[in-house]
Amino acid sequence: MSEEGDRLGSELSLHVVMFHEAIARRLGVGNSEHKMLDLVARHPDGITPGELSAATGLSNAAVTKIIDKLVASDYVRRERSSRDRRSFRIHTTPHFHQTSRPTAAGLSRRIEEMNQGFDQQELAAIGRWVTGVIEALRVETERLESGDH
Repeated sequence: MSEEGDRLGSELSLHVVMFHEAIARRLGVGNSEHKMLDLVARHPDGITPGELSAATGLSNAAVTKIIDKLVASDYVRRERSSRDRRSFRIHTTPHFHQTSRPTAAGLSRRIEEMNQGFDQQELAAIGRWVTGVIEALRVETERLESGDH
């Protein structure tokens, strides 16, 4: 990557982290709790604690602790499985949606306005690039977590 590409990547990374930390502070949770909320919100049918653990790399105990905090904040609820009363799924609450929606609305609006300046081919190219970066981040995260150098 070029020096300019490295600089832009670092700048983007910094501002993504700062934005999400600002949202977490606004919601009164830590960054890990905020990212856990994001994962739960992406699953309208709910997600199990085991799935959250697998998605985040956090231990079951850590996931349980975060879920307990989010339940106490009325951001998520536990719903027992009708088939297996020992298992449950985590769902976001109406309170979470009412509280979180305004936090990202400004960014969504700005990105939508920005997108109007691109044609469909440009947007497709940007989409391919972002998808590639996400995959590179996923693979490199797995590599780092496995202890590989």
